[in-house]
Amino acid sequence: MTILHTLMVEDSEDDALLILEVLRSGGYDVRARRVETEDELRRALCDGPWDIVLSDYMLPSFDAESALSVLNEVGLGIPVIVISGTVGEDVAVETLKLGAEDYLLKQNLTRLVPAVARALDVAESRRQQNKLEHMKTLILENSLDLICTLDTQGCFLEVSAAIQTVLGYEPVELTGVHIEKLVHPDAQVSFLHEFQTVLQGERMRDFECRFLHECGRTVYLTWSAVLSQDHDVIVSVGRDVTERKQAEQRIRYLATHDGLTDLPNRNLIQDRIQQAITHARRTGRLLALLFLDLDRFKVINDGYGHPFGDAVLKAAAEQLVALVRDGDTVARQGGDEFLILLADLRKASDAHIVAQKIVENLERPLVVQGREVHMSGSIGVAVFPQDGETADALIGNADVAMYRAKNLGRNTYQFFTREMSEETQRRVNLETRLHDAVAMDQLRLVYQPMVSLTSGRITGCEALLRWHHPELGMVSPAHFIPIAEDSGLIVPIGDWVLRTACAQARTWWDAGLPPVTVAVNISARQFLQQDVVTWVMNTLRKTGLPPELLELELTETLIAQDVEKVIATFSRLGDVGVKLSIDDFGTGYSSLGYLKRFPADTLKIDQSFVRDMLTDPEDATIVLAVISLAHNLEFKVIAEGVETEQHCHFLRQNHCDEIQGYYFSKPVPAAEFEAMLRSGKRLP
Repeated sequence: MTILHTLMVEDSEDDALLILEVLRSGGYDVRARRVETEDELRRALCDGPWDIVLSDYMLPSFDAESALSVLNEVGLGIPVIVISGTVGEDVAVETLKLGAEDYLLKQNLTRLVPAVARALDVAESRRQQNKLEHMKTLILENSLDLICTLDTQGCFLEVSAAIQTVLGYEPVELTGVHIEKLVHPDAQVSFLHEFQTVLQGERMRDFECRFLHECGRTVYLTWSAVLSQDHDVIVSVGRDVTERKQAEQRIRYLATHDGLTDLPNRNLIQDRIQQAITHARRTGRLLALLFLDLDRFKVINDGYGHPFGDAVLKAAAEQLVALVRDGDTVARQGGDEFLILLADLRKASDAHIVAQKIVENLERPLVVQGREVHMSGSIGVAVFPQDGETADALIGNADVAMYRAKNLGRNTYQFFTREMSEETQRRVNLETRLHDAVAMDQLRLVYQPMVSLTSGRITGCEALLRWHHPELGMVSPAHFIPIAEDSGLIVPIGDWVLRTACAQARTWWDAGLPPVTVAVNISARQFLQQDVVTWVMNTLRKTGLPPELLELELTETLIAQDVEKVIATFSRLGDVGVKLSIDDFGTGYSSLGYLKRFPADTLKIDQSFVRDMLTDPEDATIVLAVISLAHNLEFKVIAEGVETEQHCHFLRQNHCDEIQGYYFSKPVPAAEFEAMLRSGKRLP
């Protein structure tokens, strides 16, 4: 077992014992000491050495931030992991900014052992890096140029001590050795030519040549030499320029490659596309260009930070490279966009096979830094020569086809057609107009009643967003909501929806109407880009709506982004009375593991199952299973999309709690919904 000297900043002996037990079960022989105050911590640091510090976030007289300050002050370089019962992304971020290697919750110590191993690795890497930097500094401060004397045959007579630094040899080792043996084989002809010019009395000035270090690696030297007055000795000076040469090579590499993923960049892929076009014209073969955009990446990047987003991009790049042939090219276009060049194709359908394979593989969960990421890809395909005869034309048309794939619901691929260009232009125009929708008072809310199948009475409503543009008329939510999600406009629009719905519900309550719950949908981008608890509580406070009259609807896709964070966040909202429902249940990443832990009040059966449940046995089975599951977990269940009396009868007979749909009422303006409440409208 690995011995782990552990300093614990922890006031709870029970928590400390639990942490030690987890570490020991993970293969560590823990030698621990527990402290509770700053003075104890300072004394303990003097008694080290310690491999790691595990600190609680908040102690009665001390906290993790203070502990990190002490450690930074002492400068011992001990890695710190904060293990806390405090849930909050802002707390974690601030702690990590102060130098903690990781932030774990006491409620979930499954990541402790790998987090410790990773912290130790990082600390060791940091120590090694510090040592290398120190050595480098010494070399820069004390190194001398390589000075040597050679006879006219080219054999070493004397060599300065710098030879050991530059090429790894002891000076005495090279006495009598011909310099040709140190020159790289590929550079010997040019070097010997320069050497002959020196023998003829000419001065060699800063001739750049490759040498071989004793270990075999290549060293670049600028070499100067002059023949002595007696014409029997050559005096030479060599200067190591390897770092400069490598930097130049790196610059040339980065000019054609992406610095994050090491994939070819847009410059190189354009060149390769043009080469593939030339080859295709000569051979009569086809080529296809796939333009891939990662769905929901912006949500991940904004929600978990750019370093994690970069790790996701690198993992996705590796996955894409593994899915294509060696002769194909995967390039990063920029952001979360990739280009995939499929050259030398016999028929266009070959591109179908590759695109489908990529879509299917991206749909599977990707594990990045121990976190499961659910993503997918939208792909546009352009084929040479019918979709373009230049690199720019193929890229542009594949891009257009990719946006068509996104509009069709994402997680799919589309081949370019001429009609798509017009559709893309319409989408751009729509996004431009959507920017002004809130300021120009073009957005409206309508409310669809939710009705009890037992009493027949209205129990609540769902607030649904509508956009009425003065020129375009009523714009379908199916058209503008995806644009709002992709552009980030969903955040300010979602804030307007929540504020408006809560204010309207408060107005009904003040009017003495029967209390009803108003349900508002929360998107993944809204959840990950802001502190949802603070946002909701501030809105409730400003509008005066009691928390128990608000219901937040989440999709399974949102929950799957980060189950633990979602559960923690909405547990806090549930504690103050806000109701929570899982919308479109059965259409996302269903998991009974999270469902039994999620603080939901309601499951909503997606209308795609309800619509055909009377004619499709599979849909009927799913509906009945969801009703049974919900009741066993003590959730209320609502069926969406109920449009006929037969639908209603089937659901009532099978003990569904509530319905929502055109059978009772379509979504209506606030005044019409209020009229329903005043009249006491009920199910037949």
